Amino acid sequence: MSCRIPTRRHPPRTKPAWNTRRRMKDPEPGMRLNRYLARAGFGSRRAAEDLIRGGRVRLDGQVVTDLGRRVDVDVDTVTVDGKTARLPDTTCIYAFHKPLGVVSTLRAQGGQPSLLPYRYQADLPARFVPVGRLDGATTGLLLWTDDGDLNQRLCRPASGIWKTYEIELDQPLPPTLIPRLTGGRIELDGRACRPCRMKHKAGRSPRHWTMELHEGRKRQIRRMFAAVELKVIHLHRTAVGRVQLGLLHEGDFRRLSADEERALRQDLDGP
Repeated sequence: MSCRIPTRRHPPRTKPAWNTRRRMKDPEPGMRLNRYLARAGFGSRRAAEDLIRGGRVRLDGQVVTDLGRRVDVDVDTVTVDGKTARLPDTTCIYAFHKPLGVVSTLRAQGGQPSLLPYRYQADLPARFVPVGRLDGATTGLLLWTDDGDLNQRLCRPASGIWKTYEIELDQPLPPTLIPRLTGGRIELDGRACRPCRMKHKAGRSPRHWTMELHEGRKRQIRRMFAAVELKVIHLHRTAVGRVQLGLLHEGDFRRLSADEERALRQDLDGP
């Protein structure tokens, strides 16, 4: 249904007000403490807020629990559990091929191995943490970074970063179900899934598909197919944005090239 828009006396705004506000610079001096900790490699801003609430953060020797506290990066000293938090001179991003059966945490859960031994094996400093999660039964590309700011932005559904997965189903996918899966017609936890993209893998059976989505809800792909009475028996992530897993072996890391990192940040920032 279409409607006629009345003529305006004044020209419309070229940009919505919310977008203008988001781009305004913060007039207060210094950097917010949670952002400082995230950039220093102590996880996402939300994780940093948990550290602050827990009384584990000190600013110039004094415990800080105020989430709005700001840091003068040239003067103040910040510590977490007695360890000095410093902003890195540079940050970097690694690609990791997560093996089957490994949980995407740094602590073992329910007898399943964690990511920690792989970080030790690669000799990555403790400030590097995984970006988001893949469930234990999912394999493939998992990014790691010491840039807490970047980590948080990549995990937001609004980031616009498409993640690509190879899927094998327990039975052929009827073509009539594709619009329901891709058109945002499936609800999980009371909210509709965002539209996604699917295509059949050339030369494979109707059980093999490629899916691209830019959400990251818990076990989302498996739950989407379960909603149409299909079971995912194999799930493998092959790309995050323009960063490809390629021929990276299971359990191995590789540092992203300058071009890959630039492309990832460009996709995140948008046009």
